[in-house]
Amino acid sequence: MVKNLLIVTQKVDKDDQLLGFFIDWVSRFAQKFGKITILCLEKGEFNLPSNVRVLSLGKDRGAGKLKQLFTFYFLLFTLQKDYDAVFVHMNPIWVVLGGLSWRMMNKKIFLWYTHKSVTWKLKLAEKLANTIFTASSESFRLPSKKIIVTGHGIDTELFKPMIITDTEPRITTDKISGNQALNPRESVIKILSIGRIAEVKNYETLVRAAKILKDKDIGFSITMIGEPALKKDFVYEQKLKSLIDELGLRADFNFLGKINHRDLPLYYQSHNLFIHLSKTGSLDKAILEAMACGMNVLSSSDSARSFLPAELIFDENNVQELADKIKKTDEKEFSGQLRQYVVENHNLNKLIDKIAGLIIKK
Repeated sequence: MVKNLLIVTQKVDKDDQLLGFFIDWVSRFAQKFGKITILCLEKGEFNLPSNVRVLSLGKDRGAGKLKQLFTFYFLLFTLQKDYDAVFVHMNPIWVVLGGLSWRMMNKKIFLWYTHKSVTWKLKLAEKLANTIFTASSESFRLPSKKIIVTGHGIDTELFKPMIITDTEPRITTDKISGNQALNPRESVIKILSIGRIAEVKNYETLVRAAKILKDKDIGFSITMIGEPALKKDFVYEQKLKSLIDELGLRADFNFLGKINHRDLPLYYQSHNLFIHLSKTGSLDKAILEAMACGMNVLSSSDSARSFLPAELIFDENNVQELADKIKKTDEKEFSGQLRQYVVENHNLNKLIDKIAGLIIKK
């Protein structure tokens, strides 16, 4: 029976917008195992139980890839008595690099992966892993008998509807102009989108739909949370902002950049429509967080078609359809049934119970 667990992940940082949620995973894993050791590329701010030890491979200290790899193998072997099984979060390369060694040490290997991309690294990782966890059938596109679909892990006590009673106007920063601007509560459609600023997120469709709304004198505001990660993403961001300027929409878009993960509920709760345009094909956490917070949502993702009503689905390249559904969806209320779906199918406690239970049994 597995008592101690080694986790390999990219970052341990409660303030990270994309990966901050993993702190909650680890906290709950800590209740299931005697000892948890984490190897991560980067170590930031966190507050974890005493039976959790976090070790950085050095990227946060400026270590090069060879130094990180040396540290990985050094810790993999020197700590082998401290863990009985391995849980690799998202990055299959660590299964490729450590898989043979872990198998020789008789350590069971578990991989969590949610993305439509099928790379050579994933194909090799599939051979080496004992079990693969994924959020939905669309989130793992490589055929395998090792797959277990678990749903996502949304903390529905953190991400929940809330009536905002404060009367102070919020000050936000418009990252297009660099100026601070008030974000008052107006009788407009308050649209939110959260995710990495990248071409695969298809934001230009939202921009062009906004132009249609503008031309029809439909009141709206659009808040964009997220930032570019790769060099090509920064190029895409500039093209996106140029398109916004070209269409005369500067005053309608508010780019906030990176927001700490635990601060995200405030933004979900203070907007009424979440737009999900990602072309990754996998089930994104952001749309589930929005649903858990009581927002209406619109999505063009294949993965969303299995659980969203047809009224909330649009073709990813159909600008007119998106504009029409933004207007129509604002006139209806789906929040109750959407939150209930998340509570029943993507609850964090249920996810950790399922994953930990299967690891312990191996």
